[in-house]
Amino acid sequence: MTTAPALAALLVAAAAGCGGGAEASQPSVTVGDAAPIDVEVADTAGERAVGLMGRAEVRPGTGMVFVYPEPVSNQFWMGNVEVPLSIAWVLDDTVVGLSEMQPCPAADETCPRYSPETPYTHAVETTGGTFTAAQVQVGDAVVMSGLDVDVSPQ
Repeated sequence: MTTAPALAALLVAAAAGCGGGAEASQPSVTVGDAAPIDVEVADTAGERAVGLMGRAEVRPGTGMVFVYPEPVSNQFWMGNVEVPLSIAWVLDDTVVGLSEMQPCPAADETCPRYSPETPYTHAVETTGGTFTAAQVQVGDAVVMSGLDVDVSPQ
């Protein structure tokens, strides 16, 4: 029978063309004139609490975006963070604060805390020095792509 090989070839071709639908694009954030950053998304309280703690490195062009359900004034604690990080706090797609955060591998109260002077709904962390080198400033625009999140306060 010649139908079995033809059917098998048709099924292989269909499976290759399907691929289960379109793959989700890598979320990215562009802050001011800095290069786009491929980000992990922290949109639950647990993910936001851990952030980039314990990472031996944060490669250039990568980072994390912290997403909050409403404006907050939370501080970022550098305990258990092994690498320097740049952070931009964002409200209404605009930078409202910036800091270069220093690592603090210890996990005690001597580790620094950072926060902007105004509430924010997003915080973008990336390799230390990134936003300074790109001369990002408060008031710069922020573009977020591929962030399909359902923000949870929990």
